[in-house]
Amino acid sequence: MRTLLITTSLCVAAASASAQSVSCGQDYTIQAGDYLSTIAQRAYGDQGSFNLIYSANVDVIGPNPGAINIGDQIFIPCLDGDLGQSAANASAIRQRTTAALPGPSENRPIRVLTATGWAPFMDEDQAQGGLLTEIINLALENADGRPEYQIDFINDDGAHLQPLITDHAYDISIGWSQPNCDLMDKLEDESIFRCNNLDFSDPLYEEVLGYFSPASDPVYTAHAQLTGKRICRAEAYTLAPMEEVDLVSPAIEVVRAPTAADCVNFVLENKADAALIAVDVADGRINELGAQGRIQMHEALTFVDVLHAVIAKTHPQNEEIMAVVNNGIGNIKDSGLWFQTVRRHMTAFRALSQ
Repeated sequence: MRTLLITTSLCVAAASASAQSVSCGQDYTIQAGDYLSTIAQRAYGDQGSFNLIYSANVDVIGPNPGAINIGDQIFIPCLDGDLGQSAANASAIRQRTTAALPGPSENRPIRVLTATGWAPFMDEDQAQGGLLTEIINLALENADGRPEYQIDFINDDGAHLQPLITDHAYDISIGWSQPNCDLMDKLEDESIFRCNNLDFSDPLYEEVLGYFSPASDPVYTAHAQLTGKRICRAEAYTLAPMEEVDLVSPAIEVVRAPTAADCVNFVLENKADAALIAVDVADGRINELGAQGRIQMHEALTFVDVLHAVIAKTHPQNEEIMAVVNNGIGNIKDSGLWFQTVRRHMTAFRALSQ
């Protein structure tokens, strides 16, 4: 499977809103009152592009993009994908061998599972099947040795892990988050299953999740303030981010909605008190409904849900296939293709919801 990739140079340097300018391709020192979203607005004219800044500086910022430290120096990547040497240092891009990696030992392609209905990440109606589908496509196309592979849409998400991955009918499935397996005593059955049965690739995408509630609520700064609330989460979505901070039954009530975007509606319709949703998805639905003044995101509670490709621990070619996948992911991040692809998909997605 080969993909025609169309890119444009989108490097933007916005006028500074403070004494220090914010320009792509340069370092920026975090100041009092900064959020990644406001830095992105000044750099690109688009608050939603803060995930690009976060991804280039995850080693500096840490696991919570809502908790940045005054005085830390971060790199502002250009949207044409040119990371530059400072970004390479900031994100500690690893050295990899340039020798061709082996493909699967059997004489067949790597078999990849994706799905639809999760815009902008995986959706047959979007260009290249959505952001994550294109990222795995580019990763395998650019892996050393150019392995053969096929990508199939199977829209029964519940069947991806069991039986299709665990029975090795497919090699990898994409778009899965990894629970914190060091906290097994806090995890519930679905999260424990992932820890015990799956191996996870390097990150395909860092999806920022936010807690949203009515604008009339106070600003929450601690997860404990959500105790006793009805919290919306899309059907079949992992509860691991909530489990890690003790937001589990009976301390809270989980309300399931058909899709993540529908959780916005649930909050507005008082079917839930709060919702845990990907920020990009929530912003799209909020803009669609014209509800900007009726709902708020609690910045201090944001969480990075890292999305991976997964393979069964029992797969006979587990290490071999995962090495190919990780090599390709590293190659497209180093070259800038990853940044270009994310920017293109997210720009198109936001444009649809305006």
